[in-house]
Amino acid sequence: MSIKTKKCIEIAKSQGVQAALITSDHNKFYLTGFTGTTATVLVTESNQYVMVDFRYIDQAKSQCKNSVVLLIDDLNYTVCRCINDIISKEQITTVGFEKDQMTVAEFEMFNSSIKAQLIGIDFSELRLFKLPEEIEIMQKAADIADEAIGYIMEVIKPGMSETEVDLMLYNKIRQLGAKSFSFNTIVASGWRGAMPHGVASSKVIDENDFVTIDFGAVVDGYCSDLTRTFAMSRQADKKLVEIYEIVLKAQVSALKACKPNVATRDIDKIARDIITEAGYGSYFQHGTGHGLGVLIHEAPRLNQMSTEVLREGMVVTIEPGIYIPGLGGVRIEDDVLITKDGCIRLTKSDKQLKYIR
Repeated sequence: MSIKTKKCIEIAKSQGVQAALITSDHNKFYLTGFTGTTATVLVTESNQYVMVDFRYIDQAKSQCKNSVVLLIDDLNYTVCRCINDIISKEQITTVGFEKDQMTVAEFEMFNSSIKAQLIGIDFSELRLFKLPEEIEIMQKAADIADEAIGYIMEVIKPGMSETEVDLMLYNKIRQLGAKSFSFNTIVASGWRGAMPHGVASSKVIDENDFVTIDFGAVVDGYCSDLTRTFAMSRQADKKLVEIYEIVLKAQVSALKACKPNVATRDIDKIARDIITEAGYGSYFQHGTGHGLGVLIHEAPRLNQMSTEVLREGMVVTIEPGIYIPGLGGVRIEDDVLITKDGCIRLTKSDKQLKYIR
């Protein structure tokens, strides 16, 4: 049984159940390596079972090396019948499901057919700490993001649309070995920089615009998440230049504070206080960061309300920003691994304000 599977069953047992029913794609992948679109996973104290139909049986056998792969169908041997056989054999009476992932329809189907009590379980800590092999993959994803943003800064020109830049960025990360973007890429130029999630549009980039690019690369199922803001020319708005230095100071200060046993809300406070003292507190409304891994947003959260504490093995983002409606905005983001006595930046591209021309 793998370390990940052991962690899963430990979480289930700690919350009073004997087995874990996993239906979300991201946790199925995390536990088994399965990348198909249809499967059900049951984790017990003795085994990890992957139930698939004929379309995925060969794929599951190939990818799920630490699992028992079982063939099901919709007529003679349904997933619920298969689960009932397993829980009967292993004398299981309570099964935990992902309470924040399972749909009502799925719950009704399982609850009406499975001969065990179904209990909603919090699996948010399952992927909280990264194993060495996960960190290695995430470093590759970060390296691709670093190289890709460097390339974009070399080729971007006034007159290009944001969507053109988006396409060039996508082609570059694919060329470098990424499977896809981690999320819909943000390319926000000029006034659109005031939109924290301003995904690439048809807007043409002006010769004096500030441009914010927020994107990530997926490598072997793991995400990177990088944001850089730069100026198209030295004639860019001086207020945005001033704002850039404030955001950079906030980001670097928050990074330096990242180490085990520091409250995530304290990291947020460090960045937020610098921005507030500079007079822009009301223009920074999102959290300072979030966990990163199989999903682009994972535990822990680094915001004013979070109650979590940084611990060794977590990977988080640090991404303060300032957004001025009608003018533009600045955000700077890095991916950070929490180590035994501090942190290591996974994304390493330069953060000093760059002028394209």
